[in-house]
Amino acid sequence: MKHRALSAPASALWICPTCGARLIARNLWHSCGRFTLASLFRGARPGVLKLAREYVRMLHSLGNVQVLPQKTRLVCVARVRFGGLSPRKTGFLAAFALRRWIDSPRIVKKVDYGPRWRAHFVAVQSQDDLDDELRAWLQESHDTVGVQDDLRRPVGRTVP
Repeated sequence: MKHRALSAPASALWICPTCGARLIARNLWHSCGRFTLASLFRGARPGVLKLAREYVRMLHSLGNVQVLPQKTRLVCVARVRFGGLSPRKTGFLAAFALRRWIDSPRIVKKVDYGPRWRAHFVAVQSQDDLDDELRAWLQESHDTVGVQDDLRRPVGRTVP
């Protein structure tokens, strides 16, 4: 099967011919398969799948992204993965990575993956949780981590 390259600011991306995932290197390990959002929320309470679909619309509004349901989660990729969700029976955990920590009572979990990848998780159980604040955090995550904005800046140049 022929492989397609997707243009990106830092370098071309490789597209998995099996599942269509965007990857920064050819044959990079990933959760290869074809899954659906509905299968992730099969055991959830009524209305949670609809809420997840609203979140996916929010993710698509951030820019040129790919939203990939996987076996146990959903990931969102610009140049690299920057966000997603983990399903729960009564909602889901919205996940996103930033270069900084957020101090907010809405953040229910934080994971430090190093100075350039700080994961944050927000519990989403109603439409009210999909607000402007969450969207702003996701946009920042897309614009910095997802598109790897720092790779496009010349070395030694500072941003005001």
